Amino acid sequence: MLGTKRRFFGNIVGHASGVTDPSSLTAWTAEAFDEALDWDRIREFRKMWDGPLIIKGIIDPRDALEALNVGADAIIVSNHGGRQLDGALSSIRALPQIMDAVGDKIEVHLDSGIRTGQDVLKALALGAKGTYIGRAFVYGLGAMGEAGVTKVLQILHKELDVSMAFCGRTDVTKVDRDILMVPRDFSDRWQ
Repeated sequence: MLGTKRRFFGNIVGHASGVTDPSSLTAWTAEAFDEALDWDRIREFRKMWDGPLIIKGIIDPRDALEALNVGADAIIVSNHGGRQLDGALSSIRALPQIMDAVGDKIEVHLDSGIRTGQDVLKALALGAKGTYIGRAFVYGLGAMGEAGVTKVLQILHKELDVSMAFCGRTDVTKVDRDILMVPRDFSDRWQ
């Protein structure tokens, strides 16, 4: 690793206007954050866009309900890997309250913290319709290229199958909270 040439977001550097090196990438990224984004702006986007609208970064039940109210088709429960706020609530911990708030009125997915097939099973059991698995893919890609990504998918699939078998389930669409032992204090009551 020490002898390897440093790599910087090849999909952005040299492709985005004015981004030629790490410092200009940092400036470009800072400019990309729109602090004025709010629910009224998202309502405007919904009026302009008749395609699927998916909102990522939902971690609070009130925001999940607001996403439903603005006409989103789906939400992604995500703390963005905890990178922006390292003390943020974990996505899996936020999921039960969000599901209790929105039920099946909007499709809910989960991102952040998925490392194993058992993590996928937990998210599905808590009500998510799907999960996102970015980091594991990157590790597989880095280790073995395309074959590594395929291997990651195979491993996750096998872990999911085994975990379901241990829970006595054979249909992933029929898993629910009954297969989980959720600690009593796994709630939204904070001090």
